[in-house]
Amino acid sequence: MNRAFRNEFYCGTAGPLAMTMLISLVAALFLQPLWAGSWNDLALVVRTDLLFTWPLVATAGAWAAGREIRRGTEELLATVPRPSWQPFLVSWAALTLSAVLGIATAWGIAAIFVLPIATGDSGGWIAALLVCAPAHGSGAAFGMALGRLVRWRLVVLLAPVLAVLAYTTASWASWTVGYDSLLAAQVSSGSMYTVPSSALQAMWFAAIAATFLVLAVSRRRWLVLVPVALVATLTLLIASVPPNRHVVADPVAMQEVCTTRGPTICVARYQEHVLDQLAELAQPMLEKLHDIPGAPEELRFRSAADPELPSYHYVTTATGRLARTPCTSANGWRACWSARSLPATANPSTGLSQSLVPGWPTTWKARSDCSGTAGSRIANG
Repeated sequence: MNRAFRNEFYCGTAGPLAMTMLISLVAALFLQPLWAGSWNDLALVVRTDLLFTWPLVATAGAWAAGREIRRGTEELLATVPRPSWQPFLVSWAALTLSAVLGIATAWGIAAIFVLPIATGDSGGWIAALLVCAPAHGSGAAFGMALGRLVRWRLVVLLAPVLAVLAYTTASWASWTVGYDSLLAAQVSSGSMYTVPSSALQAMWFAAIAATFLVLAVSRRRWLVLVPVALVATLTLLIASVPPNRHVVADPVAMQEVCTTRGPTICVARYQEHVLDQLAELAQPMLEKLHDIPGAPEELRFRSAADPELPSYHYVTTATGRLARTPCTSANGWRACWSARSLPATANPSTGLSQSLVPGWPTTWKARSDCSGTAGSRIANG
């Protein structure tokens, strides 16, 4: 069995799958590094990428299961004394392990960039990330069952389409209240899956994998009713739990962190790695407004101290540096800040657009070249 596993892992479909998973996931992670500086966000991005990695594993499973059909060796292998389910399960285990190794390596590469600037969290991301193992195991089982049961040489072309449909349907189904956030990983920054929720997800994916494996290899097809019943039970259990018990705000990540020098600027702890850069952009503006009656004195964004405030959204590089001038939205206005260049209509003595002085509806004049949005509360002195 060990020798068969080694042969399957090193010489079969598993090796190319691991490399494909690694390259595709690294490309997806670094194409838009929304996870910079946050272990929570990195885990969530990896979970979100299940939308394309799950069909990828399913396609590899369909290809591996259809190997005997393509080679015309089905009848020959049927004469071998060993049970037919053994090589099938060995191939499934090799594919699952290769997918996990590809994901783990991609995560490790991204972690090199997160570690130097990592912000605080409660550690719930570890359980959420571990769910990827049974999730991709279910994808491999789905593809291999499809390749075993549908005896068509081109079924491998159909596998990714069916995998995408199966995955998106499960996450979209309106009757499963909690699944939209569980499968699509639509979790806001500063939040994370609870450990019990991650455990339920892992068991649910494992039960799905068992269902497809039994369906593909068992001669007594009625045995598939056992894992099907388990899937149905776990589905009802997960759907019965309110979404706000699946995903909760991370108390550590949402702690308020403020500047210690100059005008006060506060963000949540998971955004602490950009606080100094934000201060460099915003504090010079607040200092220019200091002597003007009624001018804003501080800038605060959503945190545990005031969860009703809008969050600060930004675009960064993988190293956590702001990729462009951040923008903020206050009272319906979009404003771009720049500590180095002011709007052309601004008053040189104050750095403030004169048309916006009365009533302080916003802090800086809106500029059409803004990209990205953010929200803030501006405290008036």
